[in-house]
Amino acid sequence: MPASPAATSRIHESLDAALARKRVVLWYDPNGEWASEFDDYQSAAAEKLRVEGNEFSVKVAISRAPLEQRFLLYLPCAKPPEPDNWLLDLLLAGHEFTADRASLDLEDVGLTLEFKDLAQQHKEFFKAKARKDKLKKLLRPNDDERALRLKMLAILAKQDASIDLLLLHAFTQIDPTDPDAEDPIEALYGKHQLTDHFWAAVASKFGYINPNPNLRDFAVALFSSASCVPPKGDLESHARVFLSWWKDSVKSRSAFEQWSNHLADQLKVEAFLLDPPQGFDPGDDDSYQLIEQFCIRRLLERFHATATDGELQETIRQRSSSCWFEQHAHGYRAIEQALQFRSLLASADLQVPSIDEGLKRYCNSWWKLDQAYRRFSFHERSYSQPGLMQSLRSWMENQYVNNVLLPLTNHWSDRVTEMSSWSCEALPPQQQFHMRYVHAPLSSREVKRLFVVISDALRYEAARDFAGRLQAQSGKGWQAEVDAVLGVLPSYTQLGMAALLPGNKRAINTSDSNAPVTVDGSSASGTDNRDKILKAYAKERGIAIQAEDFLNLATSTDGAELTRNHDLIVIYHNRIDRIGDKRESEADTCKAVEDGFAELEQILRKISSLKGNRAVITADHGFLFQQEPVDANDRSAFPQAEELTIKKKRFAIGSGIEPAAGQKIFTAEQLKLEGDWQAVFPLGLDRFPRSGAGNRFVHGGTSLQEVVVPVITLKKERKDESREVKAELLRVPEKITTARLKFSLFQDEPCEAKRFLPITLRISVVPKTNDKELLCEPATLRLDSTAVEPREREQLIDLKLSNAAGNYNNQLLELRIDQMLEGVQTPVRLETKEVKLLQPFGNDFDDFG
Repeated sequence: MPASPAATSRIHESLDAALARKRVVLWYDPNGEWASEFDDYQSAAAEKLRVEGNEFSVKVAISRAPLEQRFLLYLPCAKPPEPDNWLLDLLLAGHEFTADRASLDLEDVGLTLEFKDLAQQHKEFFKAKARKDKLKKLLRPNDDERALRLKMLAILAKQDASIDLLLLHAFTQIDPTDPDAEDPIEALYGKHQLTDHFWAAVASKFGYINPNPNLRDFAVALFSSASCVPPKGDLESHARVFLSWWKDSVKSRSAFEQWSNHLADQLKVEAFLLDPPQGFDPGDDDSYQLIEQFCIRRLLERFHATATDGELQETIRQRSSSCWFEQHAHGYRAIEQALQFRSLLASADLQVPSIDEGLKRYCNSWWKLDQAYRRFSFHERSYSQPGLMQSLRSWMENQYVNNVLLPLTNHWSDRVTEMSSWSCEALPPQQQFHMRYVHAPLSSREVKRLFVVISDALRYEAARDFAGRLQAQSGKGWQAEVDAVLGVLPSYTQLGMAALLPGNKRAINTSDSNAPVTVDGSSASGTDNRDKILKAYAKERGIAIQAEDFLNLATSTDGAELTRNHDLIVIYHNRIDRIGDKRESEADTCKAVEDGFAELEQILRKISSLKGNRAVITADHGFLFQQEPVDANDRSAFPQAEELTIKKKRFAIGSGIEPAAGQKIFTAEQLKLEGDWQAVFPLGLDRFPRSGAGNRFVHGGTSLQEVVVPVITLKKERKDESREVKAELLRVPEKITTARLKFSLFQDEPCEAKRFLPITLRISVVPKTNDKELLCEPATLRLDSTAVEPREREQLIDLKLSNAAGNYNNQLLELRIDQMLEGVQTPVRLETKEVKLLQPFGNDFDDFG
């Protein structure tokens, strides 16, 4: 029975393809069932010959024909044994064509008849022309059945031909928490008869043996083999490499977390970690998030035990490469700040010999204690694990309040009580800010336009923090230097803002409970009034503007007009004081500081976009802060007085004030202010009783934290003279004869701000012929050494090759050094080096793990 028109067309197309490759094509048809298809075949390039007892004459005709002439020989008989085959030489040099479905499929793909059993077994795969076309493109000359089937699996999954990638894809196709979910392996490959071959490939690479393999069981074996937590699996060492790859995959990372958390529950990981055996150390194992939590819990225990700060810092450094680290970064950072605080406190001498010496010591070092406490409080609250962090939080709060704030404010207050006027030699007064940092540079030819940012309650330690972060971005923006001035008393917003304006005489309206201030008789309250004062000073070339309005300016229009019409632009920024100075939000003070930093960076970027190259950031006052509620003992009653017209937490203003223990009285004249009145300040940490106001965040008083006001001078960097440190490979062997590749990395220069910046590297080994297959767990390390001695900047690297490396014996491998960039998923290739794998005694990688 003749074939269908579609089948006939396929046969003729296959004949065309065969004749395009070979000069002579022989078509054996034992039953003569394809005779009509042969007769109907038309080819301008080939001569058709029917062979029936005329073998000799056919050979003669072919031998005499031009070499470019093609021949299709149709033989309505079975192919004879080779000794009896007169056309054997033509057959060996030519091509044997068969017209059964499997043979036609092979023709379409470009495979020889030796793969006929494969085509018959997987006939469902070959039904689709698109799949055959894709397979044809992927074929390589030396492909065997195993390689072909791997490529067929890859085509069905729409992945590259790698069993690792196919597994990765499969894990993303199923919800591990759904017991009724269909196994994706069977769903993808079952009807194509490729499921067994998928698991055979997995078994070959991972050593996974199961009479009834499935993805859930393999997942258990995989995590158990890669993790230090029981039960202990027995897969090959490539299990760890695969898991490392999976964790690093942006596309599949969420699936990893889902499987990891599910298996942690199934395998009772938490129960083990709650009562681990003596000496258990997870090292850098990050198979389960519970391990991360265990490490933080143990760090907290060791903090209060006998572990040294160096040991704890090393543990945090080791855990920094964990895939869960970012989710627990606030917890680790809180511990780091506690370590920093403990170290600072151990060497701190909080004695205050004099006002000037106290100011100098605070500006030199004591501020770091306030900073470490604030940073700790921010990270601890951001971590949102109050139960876990309770012991460290209590320790920190007790140490900061009782061993820093109390002794320091008391010692400082002892010197304040001796003062006859509010002045010092160590720091210029805040009232000189305008002349020193605004008028002087604008009067010179060097500065044509100056931006001044006044950030409400940006205290000295926070300014040092912000400036340090700018410095760490060397080459990307601004050079920053931090000075300090002695803040005015009382240290509250209205007076602090007025002190920063041009003018000579400042007066507080003591009859108004809001304590508004005038400068040379003009109101200094609010942006509009300050704008008038600045315009009068700068002959209409000055302006005051709120930060929000400044940021909303269109750079090319309103922003350009602003800079065209003004030489002095004063930007008022209020984040810290707005949050801290309210009872309902004061607990978020530390977060407000961080948010304030982000907004200040926005302001600086806006200044840059307006071609500004000089700026100054300062504050009106600082603040005292403690995260926990203030002790009842830290309260001071208002003193006896003829009248107290202004009552605040840290000061009061009136007349006829009688001296009281633990309080300091200054007259307006002693504070260099206009008027005939007195101001009284509770000393130490004391607060005056004020209903409805917060107690944890306060200012207005005399403490160092309140009155040391920062001034950050900023200059736009013209040229980036910094560079990242370079990594140099040392002692890399030309041959690998064991399952370990050992070498060293040398950091060419010690890290130094503005000159040599640290880098993070990722080191891996892949086959030279297949860069998609990892042969070791990638090593991540940071070159950030500040050591001057060169040998101290050398790091030994020890990479363990997986069992999969055994497949590349006597072949070249590639050692890769990639740089990891913040916020960029794809690393940058820095260097590669070829090494040859030589296993002298056969494949013994199975035992390495």
